[in-house]
Amino acid sequence: MRSTMERPARRWVLPILAGGFVGGMLVLPFVPALVLGGVLALVGVATLERPSWRSAALLVAALLLGLSAMEGLGSLLAPAAVNRGVVKIYDPRIWTVDDPIVGYRPRPDSTVHVEARYGDELVFRQLYTIEPSGARATPRSGSEGPTYLFMGDSFIFGEGLSDAETLPAQFAARLHNPAHVVNLGVLGYAPNHLVRALETGLYDAHANGKVAAVFTWISPVQLPRVTGDASWLGSSPRYVIDEAGQLRHTGTFTAHRLRNPLAGLSYLARSHFALVARTAEPALEAERARLFVALIARLRDLVRARYDAPLVLLYDWPDTDRPGQNDLQYLPVFRALSALDIPMVPVRKVMGPVQQWSEFVIPHDAHPNARLTSGLADELIRLTDRSGALR
Repeated sequence: MRSTMERPARRWVLPILAGGFVGGMLVLPFVPALVLGGVLALVGVATLERPSWRSAALLVAALLLGLSAMEGLGSLLAPAAVNRGVVKIYDPRIWTVDDPIVGYRPRPDSTVHVEARYGDELVFRQLYTIEPSGARATPRSGSEGPTYLFMGDSFIFGEGLSDAETLPAQFAARLHNPAHVVNLGVLGYAPNHLVRALETGLYDAHANGKVAAVFTWISPVQLPRVTGDASWLGSSPRYVIDEAGQLRHTGTFTAHRLRNPLAGLSYLARSHFALVARTAEPALEAERARLFVALIARLRDLVRARYDAPLVLLYDWPDTDRPGQNDLQYLPVFRALSALDIPMVPVRKVMGPVQQWSEFVIPHDAHPNARLTSGLADELIRLTDRSGALR
Protein backbone atom coordinates (compact mmCIF):
# COMPACT_ATOMS: atom_id res chain seq x y z
CA MET A 1 0.00 0.00 0.00
CA ARG A 2 1.34 3.44 -0.89
CA SER A 3 2.12 5.68 2.02
CA THR A 4 0.23 8.93 2.45
CA MET A 5 3.56 10.78 2.34
CA GLU A 6 4.43 9.40 -1.13
CA ARG A 7 1.42 10.75 -3.01
CA PRO A 8 2.07 14.51 -2.46
CA ALA A 9 5.71 14.08 -3.50
CA ARG A 10 4.73 12.28 -6.71
CA ARG A 11 2.03 14.85 -7.42
CA TRP A 12 4.60 17.65 -7.52
CA VAL A 13 7.00 15.88 -9.86
CA LEU A 14 5.40 17.13 -13.08
CA PRO A 15 5.34 20.88 -12.26
CA ILE A 16 8.87 20.69 -10.84
CA LEU A 17 10.20 19.05 -13.99
CA ALA A 18 8.30 21.44 -16.24
CA GLY A 19 9.52 24.41 -14.20
CA GLY A 20 13.11 23.17 -14.44
CA PHE A 21 12.83 22.95 -18.22
CA VAL A 22 11.33 26.44 -18.54
CA GLY A 23 14.05 27.82 -16.28
CA GLY A 24 16.71 26.12 -18.38
CA MET A 25 15.30 27.64 -21.58
CA LEU A 26 15.52 31.08 -19.95
CA VAL A 27 19.09 30.90 -18.67
CA LEU A 28 20.91 28.32 -20.81
CA PRO A 29 21.95 28.32 -24.47
CA PHE A 30 19.44 26.57 -26.70
CA VAL A 31 21.12 23.16 -27.16
CA PRO A 32 22.08 22.69 -23.46
CA ALA A 33 18.51 23.67 -22.53
CA LEU A 34 17.17 20.94 -24.82
CA VAL A 35 19.52 18.40 -23.23
CA LEU A 36 18.38 19.49 -19.77
CA GLY A 37 14.76 19.10 -20.84
CA GLY A 38 15.47 15.59 -22.14
CA VAL A 39 17.18 14.58 -18.89
CA LEU A 40 14.32 15.98 -16.82
CA ALA A 41 11.85 14.07 -18.97
CA LEU A 42 13.79 10.86 -18.28
CA VAL A 43 13.55 11.68 -14.57
CA GLY A 44 9.82 11.90 -15.13
CA VAL A 45 9.81 8.41 -16.71
CA ALA A 46 11.35 7.05 -13.50
CA THR A 47 9.24 8.99 -11.01
CA LEU A 48 5.79 9.67 -12.46
CA GLU A 49 3.08 7.25 -11.30
CA ARG A 50 0.61 6.96 -14.18
CA PRO A 51 1.68 4.82 -17.15
CA SER A 52 0.26 7.42 -19.57
CA TRP A 53 2.40 10.14 -17.95
CA ARG A 54 5.50 7.97 -18.10
CA SER A 55 4.87 7.23 -21.79
CA ALA A 56 4.39 10.92 -22.50
CA ALA A 57 7.60 11.75 -20.60
CA LEU A 58 9.50 9.12 -22.60
CA LEU A 59 8.21 10.62 -25.85
CA VAL A 60 9.21 14.13 -24.74
CA ALA A 61 12.67 12.88 -23.73
CA ALA A 62 13.18 11.25 -27.13
CA LEU A 63 12.04 14.37 -28.96
CA LEU A 64 14.17 16.80 -26.91
CA LEU A 65 17.32 14.67 -26.91
CA GLY A 66 16.93 13.90 -30.62
CA LEU A 67 16.41 17.57 -31.40
CA SER A 68 19.41 18.55 -29.28
CA ALA A 69 21.58 16.05 -31.18
CA MET A 70 20.42 17.41 -34.55
CA GLU A 71 20.91 21.00 -33.39
CA GLY A 72 24.36 20.21 -32.06
CA LEU A 73 25.31 18.69 -35.41
CA GLY A 74 23.84 21.65 -37.26
CA SER A 75 25.79 24.07 -35.07
CA LEU A 76 29.03 22.22 -35.77
CA LEU A 77 28.39 22.35 -39.53
CA ALA A 78 27.45 26.04 -39.48
CA PRO A 79 30.34 28.50 -40.01
CA ALA A 80 31.41 30.10 -36.74
CA ALA A 81 31.27 33.87 -36.33
CA VAL A 82 34.71 35.34 -36.83
CA ASN A 83 34.52 37.21 -33.53
CA ARG A 84 33.04 34.39 -31.46
CA GLY A 85 34.42 34.55 -27.94
CA VAL A 86 35.04 38.31 -27.96
CA VAL A 87 33.15 40.06 -25.17
CA LYS A 88 32.51 43.78 -25.62
CA ILE A 89 31.42 46.09 -22.84
CA TYR A 90 30.08 49.52 -23.80
CA ASP A 91 29.69 52.43 -21.38
CA PRO A 92 26.97 53.57 -21.60
CA ARG A 93 25.60 50.10 -22.29
CA ILE A 94 22.96 51.46 -24.68
CA TRP A 95 24.29 54.25 -26.87
CA THR A 96 21.79 54.24 -29.71
CA VAL A 97 18.39 55.88 -30.00
CA ASP A 98 15.33 54.71 -31.90
CA ASP A 99 14.80 56.28 -35.29
CA PRO A 100 11.55 56.03 -37.28
CA ILE A 101 13.42 56.05 -40.60
CA VAL A 102 16.37 53.69 -40.18
CA GLY A 103 15.40 51.92 -36.95
CA TYR A 104 18.28 53.13 -34.78
CA ARG A 105 21.28 55.44 -34.85
CA PRO A 106 24.02 56.59 -32.44
CA ARG A 107 22.94 58.92 -29.66
CA PRO A 108 23.97 62.45 -30.71
CA ASP A 109 26.45 64.43 -28.62
CA SER A 110 27.77 61.50 -26.60
CA THR A 111 30.95 59.62 -25.84
CA VAL A 112 31.18 55.85 -25.62
CA HIS A 113 33.85 53.85 -23.83
CA VAL A 114 34.26 50.33 -25.19
CA GLU A 115 36.46 47.48 -24.02
CA ALA A 116 36.76 44.17 -25.86
CA ARG A 117 38.29 41.06 -24.32
CA TYR A 118 39.01 37.56 -25.55
CA GLY A 119 39.23 35.58 -22.34
CA ASP A 120 41.83 37.38 -20.24
CA GLU A 121 43.34 39.10 -23.28
CA LEU A 122 42.52 42.76 -23.92
CA VAL A 123 41.59 43.05 -27.60
CA PHE A 124 41.02 46.82 -27.62
CA ARG A 125 39.95 49.71 -25.43
CA GLN A 126 38.67 52.81 -27.23
CA LEU A 127 36.62 55.98 -26.92
CA TYR A 128 34.03 56.81 -29.58
CA THR A 129 32.96 60.44 -29.93
CA ILE A 130 29.53 61.07 -31.42
CA GLU A 131 29.00 64.66 -32.55
CA PRO A 132 25.76 66.64 -31.99
CA SER A 133 24.90 65.88 -35.63
CA GLY A 134 24.91 62.14 -34.87
CA ALA A 135 28.01 61.46 -36.98
CA ARG A 136 31.17 60.03 -35.46
CA ALA A 137 33.85 62.65 -34.90
CA THR A 138 36.32 62.93 -37.78
CA PRO A 139 39.55 64.72 -36.78
CA ARG A 140 41.02 66.91 -39.55
CA SER A 141 37.59 67.38 -41.12
CA GLY A 142 36.88 71.04 -41.84
CA SER A 143 33.88 73.22 -42.53
CA GLU A 144 35.21 74.45 -45.89
CA GLY A 145 35.75 72.71 -49.20
CA PRO A 146 33.89 69.79 -50.76
CA THR A 147 31.96 67.26 -48.69
CA TYR A 148 32.80 63.56 -48.60
CA LEU A 149 30.15 61.33 -47.04
CA PHE A 150 31.23 57.94 -45.65
CA MET A 151 28.21 55.78 -44.88
CA GLY A 152 27.87 52.14 -43.95
CA ASP A 153 28.31 49.75 -41.06
CA SER A 154 30.97 49.12 -38.40
CA PHE A 155 33.75 48.97 -41.03
CA ILE A 156 33.09 52.62 -41.91
CA PHE A 157 32.32 53.59 -38.30
CA GLY A 158 35.62 52.07 -37.17
CA GLU A 159 34.70 49.54 -34.48
CA GLY A 160 37.78 49.00 -32.31
CA LEU A 161 39.57 52.11 -33.62
CA SER A 162 40.05 55.58 -32.17
CA ASP A 163 38.33 58.54 -33.84
CA ALA A 164 41.57 59.41 -35.65
CA GLU A 165 42.17 55.85 -36.93
CA THR A 166 38.90 55.37 -38.79
CA LEU A 167 38.88 55.32 -42.58
CA PRO A 168 37.10 58.72 -42.90
CA ALA A 169 39.59 60.33 -40.50
CA GLN A 170 42.60 58.84 -42.29
CA PHE A 171 41.18 60.04 -45.60
CA ALA A 172 40.62 63.56 -44.22
CA ALA A 173 44.21 63.70 -42.93
CA ARG A 174 45.58 62.91 -46.42
CA LEU A 175 43.56 65.35 -48.51
CA HIS A 176 45.59 68.02 -50.30
CA ASN A 177 43.01 70.72 -49.56
CA PRO A 178 40.57 71.21 -46.65
CA ALA A 179 37.31 69.31 -46.95
CA HIS A 180 34.25 68.38 -44.96
CA VAL A 181 34.51 64.63 -44.25
CA VAL A 182 31.60 62.95 -42.44
CA ASN A 183 31.58 59.50 -40.80
CA LEU A 184 27.99 58.22 -40.98
CA GLY A 185 28.89 54.61 -40.23
CA VAL A 186 26.64 52.75 -37.77
CA LEU A 187 27.26 49.31 -36.29
CA GLY A 188 25.03 46.67 -37.90
CA TYR A 189 23.83 48.70 -40.89
CA ALA A 190 23.40 47.36 -44.44
CA PRO A 191 22.50 48.87 -47.83
CA ASN A 192 18.80 48.92 -46.94
CA HIS A 193 19.54 51.44 -44.15
CA LEU A 194 21.52 53.66 -46.52
CA VAL A 195 18.90 53.56 -49.26
CA ARG A 196 16.14 54.54 -46.83
CA ALA A 197 18.27 57.33 -45.35
CA LEU A 198 18.87 58.83 -48.79
CA GLU A 199 15.27 58.36 -49.95
CA THR A 200 14.08 60.41 -46.99
CA GLY A 201 16.85 63.03 -47.01
CA LEU A 202 18.13 61.94 -43.60
CA TYR A 203 21.75 62.67 -44.51
CA ASP A 204 21.18 65.92 -46.41
CA ALA A 205 22.03 68.07 -43.38
CA HIS A 206 25.57 66.65 -43.41
CA ALA A 207 26.24 67.94 -46.93
CA ASN A 208 28.13 71.17 -46.37
CA GLY A 209 28.28 72.55 -49.89
CA LYS A 210 29.05 70.42 -52.93
CA VAL A 211 29.26 66.66 -52.28
CA ALA A 212 32.33 65.36 -54.09
CA ALA A 213 31.74 61.66 -53.43
CA VAL A 214 29.92 59.15 -51.26
CA PHE A 215 31.86 56.11 -50.04
CA THR A 216 30.52 52.88 -48.60
CA TRP A 217 32.10 49.54 -47.65
CA ILE A 218 30.40 46.32 -48.70
CA SER A 219 31.08 42.79 -47.47
CA PRO A 220 29.29 39.42 -47.65
CA VAL A 221 28.58 39.69 -43.90
CA GLN A 222 25.94 42.27 -44.83
CA LEU A 223 23.93 39.88 -47.01
CA PRO A 224 21.79 38.38 -44.18
CA ARG A 225 20.98 41.88 -42.96
CA VAL A 226 19.05 42.81 -46.10
CA THR A 227 16.52 40.09 -45.20
CA GLY A 228 16.51 41.11 -41.52
CA ASP A 229 18.30 37.98 -40.30
CA ALA A 230 19.89 39.43 -37.18
CA SER A 231 18.44 40.11 -33.76
CA TRP A 232 18.94 43.90 -33.86
CA LEU A 233 17.21 44.52 -37.20
CA GLY A 234 13.52 44.28 -36.29
CA SER A 235 12.92 48.04 -36.55
CA SER A 236 15.10 48.43 -39.66
CA PRO A 237 13.74 49.22 -43.14
CA ARG A 238 12.64 46.24 -45.21
CA TYR A 239 12.77 46.18 -49.02
CA VAL A 240 11.52 43.68 -51.56
CA ILE A 241 11.71 43.35 -55.32
CA ASP A 242 8.12 43.38 -56.53
CA GLU A 243 6.59 41.52 -59.47
CA ALA A 244 7.58 44.36 -61.80
CA GLY A 245 11.21 43.97 -60.74
CA GLN A 246 11.18 47.23 -58.82
CA LEU A 247 12.72 47.78 -55.39
CA ARG A 248 10.00 48.66 -52.90
CA HIS A 249 10.07 49.72 -49.25
CA THR A 250 7.49 47.81 -47.17
CA GLY A 251 8.05 49.15 -43.63
CA THR A 252 10.06 47.35 -40.97
CA PHE A 253 10.95 43.67 -40.61
CA THR A 254 8.99 43.38 -37.36
CA ALA A 255 5.87 44.94 -38.88
CA HIS A 256 6.07 42.57 -41.84
CA ARG A 257 6.37 39.52 -39.56
CA LEU A 258 3.41 40.64 -37.47
CA ARG A 259 1.28 41.09 -40.58
CA ASN A 260 2.45 37.78 -42.01
CA PRO A 261 2.61 35.13 -39.25
CA LEU A 262 4.20 32.56 -41.57
CA ALA A 263 7.08 34.94 -42.25
CA GLY A 264 7.41 35.52 -38.52
CA LEU A 265 7.45 31.80 -37.77
CA SER A 266 10.00 31.20 -40.53
CA TYR A 267 12.29 33.86 -39.07
CA LEU A 268 11.96 32.47 -35.54
CA ALA A 269 12.60 28.91 -36.73
CA ARG A 270 15.76 29.74 -38.65
CA SER A 271 16.94 32.00 -35.82
CA HIS A 272 16.67 29.24 -33.20
CA PHE A 273 17.17 26.00 -35.12
CA ALA A 274 20.48 25.48 -36.91
CA LEU A 275 19.09 22.73 -39.14
CA VAL A 276 16.18 24.91 -40.24
CA ALA A 277 18.65 27.69 -41.01
CA ARG A 278 20.79 25.34 -43.12
CA THR A 279 17.73 24.08 -44.99
CA ALA A 280 16.48 27.60 -45.72
CA GLU A 281 19.91 28.98 -46.62
CA PRO A 282 20.01 28.19 -50.40
CA ALA A 283 16.73 29.99 -51.12
CA LEU A 284 17.66 32.85 -48.81
CA GLU A 285 21.09 33.26 -50.42
CA ALA A 286 19.50 33.72 -53.83
CA GLU A 287 17.01 36.25 -52.45
CA ARG A 288 19.71 38.14 -50.58
CA ALA A 289 22.03 38.32 -53.58
CA ARG A 290 19.34 39.73 -55.84
CA LEU A 291 18.16 42.18 -53.20
CA PHE A 292 21.69 43.30 -52.31
CA VAL A 293 22.56 44.14 -55.92
CA ALA A 294 19.26 45.99 -56.37
CA LEU A 295 19.88 48.03 -53.22
CA ILE A 296 23.38 49.02 -54.35
CA ALA A 297 21.99 50.05 -57.75
CA ARG A 298 19.33 52.13 -56.02
CA LEU A 299 21.95 53.68 -53.75
CA ARG A 300 24.03 54.66 -56.80
CA ASP A 301 21.03 56.35 -58.38
CA LEU A 302 20.06 58.17 -55.18
CA VAL A 303 23.58 59.50 -54.62
CA ARG A 304 23.61 60.84 -58.17
CA ALA A 305 20.09 62.30 -57.94
CA ARG A 306 20.42 63.94 -54.50
CA TYR A 307 24.04 65.08 -54.58
CA ASP A 308 25.12 64.91 -58.23
CA ALA A 309 28.05 62.86 -56.98
CA PRO A 310 29.49 59.40 -57.60
CA LEU A 311 29.07 56.44 -55.27
CA VAL A 312 32.34 54.61 -54.60
CA LEU A 313 32.34 51.04 -53.28
CA LEU A 314 35.09 49.64 -51.12
CA TYR A 315 34.56 45.92 -51.37
CA ASP A 316 35.87 43.09 -49.22
CA TRP A 317 34.62 40.49 -51.65
CA PRO A 318 36.15 37.74 -53.81
CA ASP A 319 36.68 39.16 -57.29
CA THR A 320 38.79 36.32 -58.73
CA ASP A 321 39.33 32.66 -57.95
CA ARG A 322 42.44 33.19 -55.82
CA PRO A 323 43.89 30.32 -53.74
CA GLY A 324 43.03 30.36 -50.05
CA GLN A 325 39.76 32.27 -50.25
CA ASN A 326 36.95 30.49 -48.44
CA ASP A 327 34.10 32.66 -49.73
CA LEU A 328 34.17 32.02 -53.47
CA GLN A 329 30.41 31.31 -53.40
CA TYR A 330 30.00 35.11 -53.43
CA LEU A 331 31.88 35.56 -56.69
CA PRO A 332 28.66 35.71 -58.80
CA VAL A 333 27.36 38.54 -56.61
CA PHE A 334 30.56 40.47 -57.21
CA ARG A 335 30.16 40.04 -60.96
CA ALA A 336 26.61 41.41 -60.74
CA LEU A 337 27.87 44.37 -58.69
CA SER A 338 30.65 45.00 -61.23
CA ALA A 339 28.03 45.32 -63.97
CA LEU A 340 26.51 48.35 -62.18
CA ASP A 341 29.32 50.60 -63.48
CA ILE A 342 30.26 51.95 -60.04
CA PRO A 343 33.84 52.90 -59.09
CA MET A 344 35.13 50.05 -56.91
CA VAL A 345 38.16 49.83 -54.62
CA PRO A 346 39.28 46.30 -53.65
CA VAL A 347 40.03 45.95 -49.94
CA ARG A 348 41.94 42.73 -50.57
CA LYS A 349 44.37 44.55 -52.85
CA VAL A 350 45.65 46.38 -49.77
CA MET A 351 45.66 43.20 -47.68
CA GLY A 352 47.70 41.23 -50.20
CA PRO A 353 47.91 37.42 -50.17
CA VAL A 354 45.47 35.49 -48.00
CA GLN A 355 48.31 34.49 -45.68
CA GLN A 356 48.78 38.16 -44.73
CA TRP A 357 45.15 39.05 -44.04
CA SER A 358 45.46 38.58 -40.28
CA GLU A 359 47.92 41.50 -40.21
CA PHE A 360 45.17 43.90 -41.33
CA VAL A 361 42.41 43.05 -38.86
CA ILE A 362 41.96 43.36 -35.11
CA PRO A 363 42.90 39.99 -33.51
CA HIS A 364 39.95 37.76 -32.60
CA ASP A 365 37.53 40.47 -33.79
CA ALA A 366 38.19 40.71 -37.56
CA HIS A 367 37.29 44.39 -37.85
CA PRO A 368 39.79 46.44 -39.88
CA ASN A 369 42.77 47.72 -37.93
CA ALA A 370 44.49 51.08 -38.44
CA ARG A 371 46.95 49.59 -40.92
CA LEU A 372 44.11 48.58 -43.23
CA THR A 373 42.21 51.87 -42.94
CA SER A 374 45.46 53.71 -43.63
CA GLY A 375 46.11 51.70 -46.79
CA LEU A 376 42.54 52.18 -48.00
CA ALA A 377 42.74 55.92 -47.35
CA ASP A 378 45.78 56.02 -49.63
CA GLU A 379 43.79 54.20 -52.31
CA LEU A 380 40.93 56.70 -52.04
CA ILE A 381 43.29 59.66 -52.22
CA ARG A 382 44.61 58.27 -55.50
CA LEU A 383 41.05 58.54 -56.83
CA THR A 384 40.89 62.28 -56.16
CA ASP A 385 42.75 65.18 -57.73
CA ARG A 386 43.95 68.29 -55.91
CA SER A 387 40.61 69.99 -56.37
CA GLY A 388 38.90 67.19 -54.48
CA ALA A 389 37.04 65.74 -57.46
CA LEU A 390 37.24 62.09 -58.40
CA ARG A 391 39.59 61.40 -61.29
